[in-house]
Amino acid sequence: LRTLVETPSKLAQAAKKIHWETYLADLAKANHVDLTDQQRGAVKAALLNKVTILTGGPGTGKTTTPRMVVGALEQQKMKYALASPTGRAPKRLSEATGQPARTIHRLLEFVPGEGFDRDEDNPLEIDALIVDESSMIDLVLFYDLLKALRPETHLMLVGDADQLPSVGAGNVLRDLIDSGLIPVTRLEMIFRQAEDSHIVVNAHRINRGDA
Repeated sequence: LRTLVETPSKLAQAAKKIHWETYLADLAKANHVDLTDQQRGAVKAALLNKVTILTGGPGTGKTTTPRMVVGALEQQKMKYALASPTGRAPKRLSEATGQPARTIHRLLEFVPGEGFDRDEDNPLEIDALIVDESSMIDLVLFYDLLKALRPETHLMLVGDADQLPSVGAGNVLRDLIDSGLIPVTRLEMIFRQAEDSHIVVNAHRINRGDA
């Protein structure tokens, strides 16, 4: 992971030349959304930094933000992939971004009885990878994922750090956040369409210690 964080990339170099205020305003307008300051910061961080984390509770815009990152990657003509560790999440991620998404096992071309075809000897030919539902990634799967990434690839992990950790060993997302080595964006604003959900409102009350 440290190698991934420290290795320069053409995406980061290109991002340094962007006039961000205008760029993000145009990106939001093209996608017909209003972005919060936190969301704009997350998009900027994903392009400027090799590894980033986007976290937040339900209804805070964790699906809108990756869509903006995808839009930015396409404008920069970068190759990217979308993935998730669980079966249903890729469908939701695909619907949110309008682009194909796969499970991590499919992305890494898992072969029963043999393991993953994608590894350090056969890495993914992409400039960026966005992984949703990252709280569900265990240590072993995360290790296999990192092995399949070229050192110059950007990695954006999206997930709710307050959800239950993975069934397998480890609490990868929480540990990465606590490490202090990776830029973390915490989305806190509950969007209007989510304010009427008792589940969403009470989830945030619990996280704040109000319930």
